Amino acid sequence: MTLLMPGGQEPNSGDEESDGIARLVRDGVKPENAKDNLQLMADKLAGNVPLGVDASSKGLRKGIAGSAELLSLIKFGVFGLLLVVFGAMFLFVGLHGQFNVDLFSIGALLLILGIWSLREARKAGRNLRAISKV
Repeated sequence: MTLLMPGGQEPNSGDEESDGIARLVRDGVKPENAKDNLQLMADKLAGNVPLGVDASSKGLRKGIAGSAELLSLIKFGVFGLLLVVFGAMFLFVGLHGQFNVDLFSIGALLLILGIWSLREARKAGRNLRAISKV
């Protein structure tokens, strides 16, 4: 149940992924057998498809998927901002004065995790915009 574009290719840019998610919310997903149902459940857990794409009506699909993406946006955005700020502080302290390898490595790790989290928040925001346009 991965997001496939016409022709069977997987999306390679954020806009194509947002279009695929908007199409899933608009048209819905109706698993035909137990294997498809398990695949949809696995895709939901992995975050490949938003929650609610198998709901009965478009309004319900839009509400569930939009709220799930909004929650992801808030969760990853706040977490990412905090990690970036604390990572920068640890890097500054690790580099200031005598070089401290422990503080520098903690700061670098926090900064990398913060950047990844902000990237996920950006993706959730793009998906939320696509869902709200449906």
